[in-house]
Amino acid sequence: MKIKTFIDQFFAFTQKEFFHILRDRKTLLVLIVLPITQLLIFGFALNSNLTEMPTAVLDLSNDPLSRQVVAELDASTTFHVIGRVNSMEEVDELFKAGKLSQAFVFMPGFEKSIKQTGTGNMQVIMDASLGINSSTLESHILVILLKFQQRMNADREIPIQIIPEVKMRYNPELSSAFHFVPGVIGIVLMLVCSMMASLAIVKEKESGTMEVLLVSPIRPPVIILAKLVPYLIVGMFNIVIILLISVFILKVPIAGNIILLFFIGTIFTLSSLALGIMVSVLTKTQRSAIIVSIAGLMLPAIVMSGFIFPLDVLSPAMRVVVHCMPVTLFISAARNIMIKGLGMVAVYRELIWMAVITVVLIVISIKCFKNRLS
Repeated sequence: MKIKTFIDQFFAFTQKEFFHILRDRKTLLVLIVLPITQLLIFGFALNSNLTEMPTAVLDLSNDPLSRQVVAELDASTTFHVIGRVNSMEEVDELFKAGKLSQAFVFMPGFEKSIKQTGTGNMQVIMDASLGINSSTLESHILVILLKFQQRMNADREIPIQIIPEVKMRYNPELSSAFHFVPGVIGIVLMLVCSMMASLAIVKEKESGTMEVLLVSPIRPPVIILAKLVPYLIVGMFNIVIILLISVFILKVPIAGNIILLFFIGTIFTLSSLALGIMVSVLTKTQRSAIIVSIAGLMLPAIVMSGFIFPLDVLSPAMRVVVHCMPVTLFISAARNIMIKGLGMVAVYRELIWMAVITVVLIVISIKCFKNRLS
């Protein structure tokens, strides 16, 4: 083959491929919109700086110096004092409700101890179930206290020292498995179930068997629900396997009620299947369904569900959006049950929202399927 012939064929075929891509709007959409979407997510939605972390103060000393320390911590951009409490029981309730990242505790005689010995102790209680934050928050506290001490010591002959006694709640050893395993359970269940279900109906379209269903007396709700049941059973089996691996191999104990955890996992599996069925109804080819599942479900689930990045690093607007994602709700509920040992009172909101989202997705799928019948 002559070089000129090779070059002509090469450029002609390359030109044909360019025209093919430009004509295929779905491929063009993926090539252009997906990178832009991911850039916007990482650039604007995520913020690696920890700001306005919700904090409670239990000041049993209530002297001028303890109030100064609290004001110094609250003035920083890292911490936001949401309220003062009067007992450890109130601190426990706020932690269980998921309203706190940490609490500052000053025991009686804080200022008196500093005047007599030059040192004063304060307790910092952190929610270590989000272990990705704990060490960073501790560093911020030490820096703020150091600057405060330097400013105070400039006017004192005897330097003072404030020693924070840090206590990690729910995960005292800061094991990364405690943080990641509930998230992994949610991500794995969502990906497996939604991607399997996303091919359920579109596969019928491509194989030609959809015509048989269209002329049969079977109603759309029966088809949609019948498609869900086998995958739901497989998903429930996956939940059992995943929980066994988590406890006996990864050594992550289940502190709460395992039946409640399994029940919430089942509702989450059903919501993931409903999401996959909706994708299957709205797409025409298996390739399109897979692209939508990966780009529209997998990437947001990994990045914005609290699996890798804590929800506190998201912008306030994005935080509202991600709480409409079933995987975000499940990961939050799973951590409350597995790590914190909480019960139905702590997770009923997530359970209700997942059930509502599941019903809405199934109704949308049935309505869209009816439209295609017409």
